[in-house]
Amino acid sequence: MKPVLVGAALTAVALLEAAIPAGAASADPEVDATCVRTLHGTFDSPVDQGGGNAPQADTLHMTGTVTCVDPAGRVVAAGTVDHAVTLPRTECTGDEHGDTSTTRVTWADGSVSTLGFEHIDVVKADGTASLVATGTVTPDSARFAGDTLHGVGTSISTGCGTTAGARKVASTTVIRLTHRP
Repeated sequence: MKPVLVGAALTAVALLEAAIPAGAASADPEVDATCVRTLHGTFDSPVDQGGGNAPQADTLHMTGTVTCVDPAGRVVAAGTVDHAVTLPRTECTGDEHGDTSTTRVTWADGSVSTLGFEHIDVVKADGTASLVATGTVTPDSARFAGDTLHGVGTSISTGCGTTAGARKVASTTVIRLTHRP
């Protein structure tokens, strides 16, 4: 993992901690796990060829890993990830709102969970993006079924403004999985 992504992941953890306070009241959600999802992938069509930065529809396919720890910091699950997102309006610099996607996680024991990202806000500058996401783990998932998810993260795509455009993306997202008692 590149040092910039590790630093970005640590910053994302701090932002997530601040955004989701751990209150003592029983009505507050209980944390099941905090997961770090690291992905690499490609856009179907190059983004920002020649530097026009015009928003375009595109699809992003990514694969990688996820590791989840419990509130005490113990690893409770790890696996591989297959992630696809259809982007109605992507660009190298600007705001992207409302995209939805799913992440299919195949855990080390072979079981599967699906994380449904119902709302994703992305802000980009020259191919570097920050994101905030919310959603749920599908009820038929092997782990964390029905949990609410809150995520923050970063991604970096290279090639913005070049003749070839941006094709490759690396992304790290910290995801908090919670449920109501």
